[in-house]
Amino acid sequence: MSEPDVKPAATYPALAAALPRIPKGSGVYLFREATGRVLYVGKAINLKHRLASYLKTPERHAPKTALMLRKMAQVDVILTATGREALILERNLIKEHRPRYNVMLRDDKNYLCLRLDLKENFPALRFVRRFNPDGALYFGPYASGGMARETLKVMKQAFGVRTCKERRLAIRSRPCLEYQLANCLGPCAGLVTEAAYRQAVAEAVLFLKGKGGNLIRRLKAQMAQAAADLDFERAAVLRDRVKAITATLERQDMARPNFRHQDVLGLAAEAGQALIAVLLVRAGLVTGGREYFFPELPPDGDLLGAFLKQYYTEGRPLPDEMLLPAEVPDRRLLEFLFSDEKGAKVRLLVTPGGDRARLIALAADNARAALTRRRQAPDPGAALLDLQARLKLPNFTSRLECLDISTFQGGQSVGALTAFTDGVPDKPRYRRFKIREVAGQDDCAMLREVVRRHYGKAGQDLPDLLVVDGGRGQLNVVLQTLTEMGLTEIPVVGLAKATEQGGRQVRDRLFLPGRKNPLLPPANAPGWLLLLRLRDETHRFAITYHRKRARKELLASTLQQAPGIGPVRRKRLLTHFPNLDAVKAATVAEIAALPGFNPKVAESLKDWLARGGEGT
Repeated sequence: MSEPDVKPAATYPALAAALPRIPKGSGVYLFREATGRVLYVGKAINLKHRLASYLKTPERHAPKTALMLRKMAQVDVILTATGREALILERNLIKEHRPRYNVMLRDDKNYLCLRLDLKENFPALRFVRRFNPDGALYFGPYASGGMARETLKVMKQAFGVRTCKERRLAIRSRPCLEYQLANCLGPCAGLVTEAAYRQAVAEAVLFLKGKGGNLIRRLKAQMAQAAADLDFERAAVLRDRVKAITATLERQDMARPNFRHQDVLGLAAEAGQALIAVLLVRAGLVTGGREYFFPELPPDGDLLGAFLKQYYTEGRPLPDEMLLPAEVPDRRLLEFLFSDEKGAKVRLLVTPGGDRARLIALAADNARAALTRRRQAPDPGAALLDLQARLKLPNFTSRLECLDISTFQGGQSVGALTAFTDGVPDKPRYRRFKIREVAGQDDCAMLREVVRRHYGKAGQDLPDLLVVDGGRGQLNVVLQTLTEMGLTEIPVVGLAKATEQGGRQVRDRLFLPGRKNPLLPPANAPGWLLLLRLRDETHRFAITYHRKRARKELLASTLQQAPGIGPVRRKRLLTHFPNLDAVKAATVAEIAALPGFNPKVAESLKDWLARGGEGT
């Protein structure tokens, strides 16, 4: 094979200089800027030819690709034995480095699923966000939390399956409120036999697997038999169950004559922006969907392939089929990889016919409509320009950071920092801080500690604007601390929450250094709305961490009183379980498997917790 024909490449000297040492094998390449930060991760069957292609027609590059290549100061390559290994390595490196010029999914939260463990004596339905290979049954995923809760509501009303957290039911003298509301069969109070309960669970599984029509026919036959046997109470229970299931099926307007699990992707692109819509079809029924917006296209133009590599990460349920609107270069490799991860065949079908074509068209319609809505929505870039103009900042505010403190009477105090890049949350830059140096209720001292710990790190990237959740006092503390650290170049503002003063409501206010009165931007100003979103996200992040710490401390406090649980065992429980509810929900076997535990200690702990932590 002859060497690739490379034109003079004075435009990208770093890449041209590196090209002679690039091998021809398959593998992954990483573009780095001068600081060493990874700008882009790509893969190729022939690394030398792929990198040479960047130099052939530089005048045809998209602006984003040209900017990336000008910033690139170094290229590293990692050889792999096969294209499949290169694909896996590329996906892992993107996840690790989150390069600026790769397609990044900012909303990587897993969907809600329903979990049913048939190994329990009285199986319970519970929400989870991950599929685990533990032998339990998983149903979903549900893209909409409302749809998931509606499904769980039907499960309770129609079948009486319990939803409580206890895995090993403690015997109660009286059933709980769910039984009183006719949402549970009451196994905890011995009001249903295990055989009858498992029959209800089997019917619930049929429904969740999409076989509602078959289930209704079976229930109607059982209802007729119960009436013939003069068991009218049983007949009435079955009648209500049929009614609830029928009403639910009538709301499912996308029934299909198959029981395949499908993910249907729709793609829309316009003016350098794109949106991918994912429809979830489970057992022939559309269970929901989600949209992913991309303000820029990737340098290699393979948005769909890049999306698939990131979207189906560990813990994301894989369907039987993925219906794609266009071909992707690595389709066969991805099909092989996904099938290997699932342990069953996964097919990637491009523009199929029949019922699948109708679903592809529906996903495309959803993607086009969503992209239109996005393009008509306020532009994050415009919000940042508006913010720069109103605050008279010298540089474009690409990255915003915000600080907040959360505490309750000086207890479980935490600090939180969030970041927005180009107007959207940049979650890899989020940071949490357990307050170590301040005792009691002193928010200003806590802010001082957080600023020193975060911005005092060597090589720490500085934001274009730092927002402090608070008024003039908090702003002055942060300014003073940064000045002491020699970081006077960071612009800082204080954003005080709305309050009531003298019987009147005072709106949110913006405090600026050197200005006596707060700034009150127009309520609909794009930059102001962006600051409020940033402040609210920081407050949410801080509160979530504060509550997590409080639950952890409650667990530690409770375990100090538990018989047979010394410091070593207590530490292992605290490391393994996030809160007290998780310990209560754990099985004896799960606790006994921890280092230093045995079945006798685990049984004793479970009994003590079941009694409410009383006795010895």
